[in-house]
Amino acid sequence: MRSFVFALLVLIGSSLQAKPLLAEPLQVTVQTDFVNLHSGPGRGYPIVQVAIKQERLTLVSRRQDWVQVEFKQQRYWLARTDLMALQSEDGARFSVSDDKLDAYRQRQFEAGVAFGDFNGSSYYQLSVSYLFSEFVQAELALGQANGQQADNLSAELSIYLSPMPHWRLSPYFGIGGGVLRTTPRTVLVQTPDRNNTLASSELGLRYYISRNFIARAGYRRSVIVTDRNDNEEIDTWKLGFSVFF
Repeated sequence: MRSFVFALLVLIGSSLQAKPLLAEPLQVTVQTDFVNLHSGPGRGYPIVQVAIKQERLTLVSRRQDWVQVEFKQQRYWLARTDLMALQSEDGARFSVSDDKLDAYRQRQFEAGVAFGDFNGSSYYQLSVSYLFSEFVQAELALGQANGQQADNLSAELSIYLSPMPHWRLSPYFGIGGGVLRTTPRTVLVQTPDRNNTLASSELGLRYYISRNFIARAGYRRSVIVTDRNDNEEIDTWKLGFSVFF
């Protein structure tokens, strides 16, 4: 579990790192009166330089809504919306779309963490997902529930359907299955661990926050298949977030 958490943090960090804008740096010229250049990729970073009309910049890399540029042998950051004020050497102008939902709709991978309630026990979950299309995705999730009487470790593979993926707040539903390992918390009597099969269904909501982040809330109903005549049912409520790539 710890290695999975570390890997998730690495993925989150890598999603925020500067990425190449083009295969090679691009030379551009300022076409408006001026553009502001910041010391870092964010509005909170001060404006430390100004490039005026007909001065040349080199586009180097990007980080979400910011583009790293080279100007007078120094590196600065330019707001993505200011790309419309630039022109390439062949006379091409930039067209910048403000619809950030496009990247969300075209995502292929997700990694997430969630917390909640597993039939009265505290619960947390780590997951990775692959999207076959904007409507269908597969998810592998590892969950841990810690209760007063027992600890539960689960591993499940699920298929989710999103009927309205173009909505910023969109519902989803899915089915899945896996295994549940239960470790009783007994002191006087040594009780062996139990391994059972899980069959689950889930309903929930996803909300695209910004950049690469998605908030998620869900309710999951699971049936634990046991050796006894009657099976057990588990209710799980969870709230968390994911990063996508």
